[in-house]
Amino acid sequence: MDNLIVIDAQGIGFWRRIGGGVACESRIAASDEMAQGKLRNWLDGARRRCTLIADLADERHAIERLPRTSRADQRQLAARRLTQRFPDTALTSLTPLPACPEDGALAPVLLAALTRPQLLTPWLETLGEAATRGRIEIRGLTSVPFLLERWYGRQRALPAQALLLVPGAGGMRQIFFRQRRIAFSRVIPARADVLEGCLSTYRDELAQTLAWLSSQRLSEAPPPIVVLAPEADLPLLRELASVTSGEIDFIDFAQYPGAKGCTDALSLALRERRANGHYDCPPLQRPRQISAVRRAVVAFTLAAIAASLSSAVSDFISARHLREEIERLAIEQRTQQSELERLNAEAQRAPQSERLSDWLDQAERLARTPGLASVDALRAVAGLLAEAPWVRLESLNWARVETPDENGEVRHTRLELEIVLSGEAPPPPAIAADRLSTRWQRQHGSPMQARVESGVARLWLETTLALPQRGTP
Repeated sequence: MDNLIVIDAQGIGFWRRIGGGVACESRIAASDEMAQGKLRNWLDGARRRCTLIADLADERHAIERLPRTSRADQRQLAARRLTQRFPDTALTSLTPLPACPEDGALAPVLLAALTRPQLLTPWLETLGEAATRGRIEIRGLTSVPFLLERWYGRQRALPAQALLLVPGAGGMRQIFFRQRRIAFSRVIPARADVLEGCLSTYRDELAQTLAWLSSQRLSEAPPPIVVLAPEADLPLLRELASVTSGEIDFIDFAQYPGAKGCTDALSLALRERRANGHYDCPPLQRPRQISAVRRAVVAFTLAAIAASLSSAVSDFISARHLREEIERLAIEQRTQQSELERLNAEAQRAPQSERLSDWLDQAERLARTPGLASVDALRAVAGLLAEAPWVRLESLNWARVETPDENGEVRHTRLELEIVLSGEAPPPPAIAADRLSTRWQRQHGSPMQARVESGVARLWLETTLALPQRGTP
């Protein structure tokens, strides 16, 4: 939950939302000599997420009607008007407004400024230092009128264009809404400690405000007036009706659904859940840039960690598969070794002729399995590699094929070979394949089919090798 920091002419207050309302936790007076030290002590606690809210009478709003040009040109023109109207402060705001019929072909823009920056600067500098150190995260600087604009925009029971009056301990706040957007705001300071002593001032200032709205073409007819106040103050405030010939509505805070539990404009504004920044605030811009860089570094670090974890998981899975393959090959090796030992043991017990014949039959059967290679095939491949020292043998696959005669006896036995070679051959792969094919046919009398992989120094050779029959000289 965000911490709400409210800065007014008397000091700084720390508020927190509790349930559906707000409560002030502590306050530091501007006149306190230890004010900045107390603020630093508050900021030295746990990391806080804060929203700054200005509650000042020295806040001005004005509507400028600009020619309709490109967005960039219109923004530059509005920025120049903002500098001309409020030259003594950097705490300014520029907001486009929806067009109304009285604007004609011009585009309305709301210019706003906090005209006494010296009331905020000491607090903003200390808050900016804390944000730079990473102790707090500041979402932005806004003000009570902008928060009330968010509240008023949801009140569909109230007129879209109206003058809102909200009295409080420090005076009466006047806000004029046009299409539910703020167009004008001012605070009438209280002239006495009780409402009865301020009533004549409020009445005169209301008449001046209505006249000014008409002169600025913000409202052709007297706008509707909405007065939000506690029930006890409504009888006195009804005297304001004598100022205008338009509609005026008096609403009790406790009875209106959108303002229950509130007592003044500040408590109503602080209930807004979203309070993003509206004002440019130079003391807070550098911490915001540092925060953005910090977030980028954190994101990059997390991405690097994620990539490292993904690579580690992939390596772990590959290593696990490799261990399983090694274990499988070891089991096959032990099985074959046990079979050979068993054959040797049986050969020792059997007669000499039977022993030799059985041993040869078992050895021939084992030679047909993928685990043992034919000696003739290995010698032929070794001779082929001797002719091409620039390559290496990647794989050798073979299949034994027997051709029987009319009586069913084996007359011819041959091996079908698939040889895969790779390496950086001095001749091009196609020429090397032709040479090896010619050499093989000259030595063994059988053709060889060669295939070259495009772009890679790798040869696939397919051929046959005739084997001598057992018992032939």
